[in-house]
Amino acid sequence: MKKSYLLVALLIIGGLIYFGFPYYNLYKAKNLDNLDFKGNSISLDIDNDIQFKNLGEYLKDEGVIKDVNAFNLLVNYKKGYSNSTLTKGKITIQRAWLNNKLVNQLYLMRNQKIISITIPTFRKLEDLSNFVGRYIEDDSTELLSFLTDPNVSSNYGFNLDQFPCMFIPNTYEIYSNYSSKEFVSFMAKEYKKFWNEDRKLKASSINLTQSEVSILASIVQSEQSLKYEEHSKIAGLYLNRIKRDMKLQADPTVKFALDMPGLRRLYYRHLEVNSPYNTYKYKGLPPGPICIPDSRVIDAVLNYEKHDFIFMCAQPAYSGYHNFSSTNSQHEKYKKLYTNWLKSENIH
Repeated sequence: MKKSYLLVALLIIGGLIYFGFPYYNLYKAKNLDNLDFKGNSISLDIDNDIQFKNLGEYLKDEGVIKDVNAFNLLVNYKKGYSNSTLTKGKITIQRAWLNNKLVNQLYLMRNQKIISITIPTFRKLEDLSNFVGRYIEDDSTELLSFLTDPNVSSNYGFNLDQFPCMFIPNTYEIYSNYSSKEFVSFMAKEYKKFWNEDRKLKASSINLTQSEVSILASIVQSEQSLKYEEHSKIAGLYLNRIKRDMKLQADPTVKFALDMPGLRRLYYRHLEVNSPYNTYKYKGLPPGPICIPDSRVIDAVLNYEKHDFIFMCAQPAYSGYHNFSSTNSQHEKYKKLYTNWLKSENIH
């Protein structure tokens, strides 16, 4: 009797080992730290489509994973994974992923192509939409419709005029199948990353909100699109005007109000345009940016040059630089030199 009990016990234990061992291996494979690279992440350019049954060997050869068998165990266990294909493109793998999350994330990325997109500075959201619409799933019309929906901008804490401030020009890696909503959500996260504590403190020290810094940066950039070394000086000039409760009298804001960006010379009739963007008519910053400013210009505003200049005038040459002055009399002299030069060059 005892022998039969012992035999049954052994059979049960053997069965548990036989049937349980694969599940134990599966448990170990799921929780395995299988990544073999240093740093927080690694990006790979996949030149050709790869079936998941061959993906483990590829990742091993690229120095991404340590254990191919543990990777393949999960691929074969998960229904439909082994016959799936990771399409060519760019993928980014996070160092924090355990083996199970690695396999799942790669499966999610199988048809999501990551592309690098460099967003330059633009005048309006329409220009941004025309550019980005060539790269994401939604076209430019759908994207613009989404961007100009007041409920969308309000959801991110902006009004329609200031919503362009959320889009910081830079090079980003995005999925080509992004919808308008997904693209804007991505840019909102990048905006929060850009406005770190250091930048927030600097904005607070000059009594400007983040959007106001971007608005001022848009004016500075529009004033000087060639010589970036002048940006901090121009920013200091406008901040001096704000502190003295003076009108900004920035020519680019008038051109924006007139929707005439290519206008080379302003006349008094232009300064009469009745628009909140006309800083010759209204004090303070305009309601929104007159372009989507470069991040370097935003930093130039935050790190503005301290001086006593309140006037600037283009130099009478094609140098791209300006003459700065702290008195109206000096400014008038520079202005006369410049207008005489315009006449001599037959510039109207």
